[in-house]
Amino acid sequence: MPPTSTPPTASPTPTSATPTTTATLPTTAPPATPRPHLTNASAVVSQYYQDITDHDYAAAWALGGSHIAGTTYDRWVAGFNTTQSITLGTISAFGALRVHAILYATQTDGTLKTYADDYTVADGILVGASIHQTN
Repeated sequence: MPPTSTPPTASPTPTSATPTTTATLPTTAPPATPRPHLTNASAVVSQYYQDITDHDYAAAWALGGSHIAGTTYDRWVAGFNTTQSITLGTISAFGALRVHAILYATQTDGTLKTYADDYTVADGILVGASIHQTN
């Protein structure tokens, strides 16, 4: 005789009208970890140019590029389209807020541009700059 199969049994329906509670999980992701707040003016200038060398223009803009660019973000970024890297030759702090730096900007064609710059830093961001190409 062939085996008989038993139809699956349905789960019992709860007879109680008592609502069940479930824990509500957060629906938003935690905020991104903020960058460390740089309090040393020389560190701010160094990080600004490192961000540009790394092509992290948004980070450099947030670190004060928006205050010293004198133009829109898109035009400012386009101004670096022939810059391969930037190296700080010397950097000197004058008090807690002012920094003087010599920059060497290597271009994508291999040429080198040199700049002498003075920066003002307040609350961990660049708030002013005087930048002059020396060659």
